[in-house]
Amino acid sequence: MRVNLVAAVNPSMHVASGVRSYVLTLAEELASRQVEVTVLGFGPKARDSIPFEFVPVTERVGSASQYLIALSAFVRRAKRLEGVVHGNRPDDLVPFHLEAPGLRTVLTLHGAHGLHVRAKRGPLAATAYRLAERYSLEHARAVICVSPDTLTHFTRKYPRLQDRFRMIPAGVDMGLFRIRPRAEARARFRIPGDQKILAFVGRLEPEKNPTAVVEEVLALAQRRPDAHLVMVGGGRLAPTIRDLAQSTPNQLTLLDPMPQEELAWFLSAADVLVVASRHEGLPTVAIEALACGTPVVGTRVGILPEIVKAGANGFLVESPSELRFFMEKALYEMDWVGETCRASVRQVGWDRVTPAILEVYREISA
Repeated sequence: MRVNLVAAVNPSMHVASGVRSYVLTLAEELASRQVEVTVLGFGPKARDSIPFEFVPVTERVGSASQYLIALSAFVRRAKRLEGVVHGNRPDDLVPFHLEAPGLRTVLTLHGAHGLHVRAKRGPLAATAYRLAERYSLEHARAVICVSPDTLTHFTRKYPRLQDRFRMIPAGVDMGLFRIRPRAEARARFRIPGDQKILAFVGRLEPEKNPTAVVEEVLALAQRRPDAHLVMVGGGRLAPTIRDLAQSTPNQLTLLDPMPQEELAWFLSAADVLVVASRHEGLPTVAIEALACGTPVVGTRVGILPEIVKAGANGFLVESPSELRFFMEKALYEMDWVGETCRASVRQVGWDRVTPAILEVYREISA
């Protein structure tokens, strides 16, 4: 079997992205099962150590539209594409459906991305995206949704296509993301052992609501001076958060995105992971934190309502205004058990998720 994974990812560039983690880890998992895998991304030709073929369709990408233009040119000049084409944004499959309509295509929906497009780029871009979304969903042979609410959103939006939808969560690498000695993890990042560490990992964009987390932690720190927020990521809000970190160094630290290997250590160094997103597909970092034995305090997004059980592996909030109360409770009142947190995400380990995706490939290839 040959699988072509399509996504604007660069294996040599470390960014806080659930889609990047999904695509590159799925590629490795498929390769380990003797599947021929090609990732169609961007950037320089990947290093030889990766176990799959990486084909950059362009060297640089500044926006989703630039990647789409480069991808369209790549599809037109490709002499022959074989196997399954697995896209991770609806618009990225449009060139394949137009130029090679006989290909077997699969689409993974990592949440209701159209909402982000409207918020970031306005109604005109949102309309164009919606047309591409409809076109791709109508032509894809199967559609994978990473969470129950994503599945509900799209089956309601496209009821006549519901037979094509599957709910398969994004996986977590249970070998990489595991419980590690906290003292050793903290020493790796020079985090004092007496601090209570709240972690935020993700794109510093409005939909992730990082400023709400900062505000609530700074308010909490007035009562609890050992509470410290460490944020990992980059984005449009990074300059604002960086300025705040410089003015409140005892309460807030901002780190650049890091490789997955380092992120696994960082999540083990934290006491609690905070998720404040308004909309999410999964979110991936939450299940990675739980796999590391770190509880989660977050909004009711993605798969979290099915995973997070109050008092066992974290707390869910109805609105960001409740974050402060539950962050304090999680840090100072609970005696969390790392193995309980980890056990809550075993069902979404890649060892279980990959066979489910392979079955989708087989179904559409039959």
